[in-house]
Amino acid sequence: MRIILTLFFVLLLGCTHSPASRGLKVDNQRGLPEPKLQYLGVGGWLIHWGGEGVLIAPMFSNPGLPGFPPIFVSADEKRIADYMPRADDVTMLLVGHAHYDHLLDVPRIMDRYTPKARVFGSETMAHILRAHRSENDPRPLVDPARIVEPGGAEIAPVGLPGVRGTWFYSIRGRMRDGDTAQNLPEGQPLGRIRAMPIASEHAGHVFRYNFLPGAYDDDLGRVPTYIRDWKLGHHTFAWLIDLLDEAGRPVYRIHFQDSAANPPYGFPPLLADSKAVDVEILCAASWNQVDYYPNGLLQVTRPSLVLLGHWENFFGNDPGEPARTIPLLNYAGLIENIEDAGYAGRYKVLEPLSEVAFPAPR
Repeated sequence: MRIILTLFFVLLLGCTHSPASRGLKVDNQRGLPEPKLQYLGVGGWLIHWGGEGVLIAPMFSNPGLPGFPPIFVSADEKRIADYMPRADDVTMLLVGHAHYDHLLDVPRIMDRYTPKARVFGSETMAHILRAHRSENDPRPLVDPARIVEPGGAEIAPVGLPGVRGTWFYSIRGRMRDGDTAQNLPEGQPLGRIRAMPIASEHAGHVFRYNFLPGAYDDDLGRVPTYIRDWKLGHHTFAWLIDLLDEAGRPVYRIHFQDSAANPPYGFPPLLADSKAVDVEILCAASWNQVDYYPNGLLQVTRPSLVLLGHWENFFGNDPGEPARTIPLLNYAGLIENIEDAGYAGRYKVLEPLSEVAFPAPR
């Protein structure tokens, strides 16, 4: 059965389409003034804020033949060099799960392009990252001190909105939502960006079956190359991201849904400041492998603006070329659900490497 599913999945993925033919209007703006969000393609996003930056799961290598998933994967350093935007101010890199399309390029990007960044993600993410080494150098490519793994009590749980989540700050420190900075040691700034991990799930790939399950409980001895060795992990995170003013108050609040998920996975908890969500970033891939998505989530976050990421085919495509879709997503149904939730005219689909302005803060 698994072989049949795999062949079916591969054959369907080989047939890509232009977005317009699937009913998607794709925005492609460049050179916008700050504050803005830049879509990097797949699940990747970049935001500069207050002399810092937050980067979400960048991936440019996109291994495979055009339209067909790969069997073996490795980072393409030329692709990374060609397309990675300036990110030397990034202090926080967020990863929602450990599949290759969210993690493959992260070690090289951290080593060469984000020298100030710490990476936040699951234990499986950390076990994979610590396997990366430079050529002829036994030291880890990513300093283990730059890897942060939120513990169980620090992850906002599923279905318990009254349980307080934990904010991780970009420069230093963490604290429960509703606590104040006075509870932390003094002497250094916390940072202008903070993020809260929220327990979520990863949708199936086809017929609700996940082709890349599993997790790692120990550091790997080598970097995975076989696609099925890039395991999902015990945790999949959604993220709340706050961009803070100089006094530490949120100016913009972003909810990032790393993967399509059944309600209430990924739903944010109740927050002490009652600040509204300004931007919801949705994962379009596999939306039809779960129930009531993204309608249920949008009824909770009620953002000013909805952005669709992870909508384009990423098997063997060049991020510099116009993106194409894949037929499994049924974009018409996804857009209908977004509009039924009250967001007709308030969502955007971005071309990889393009930008969108923030709405007025709420």
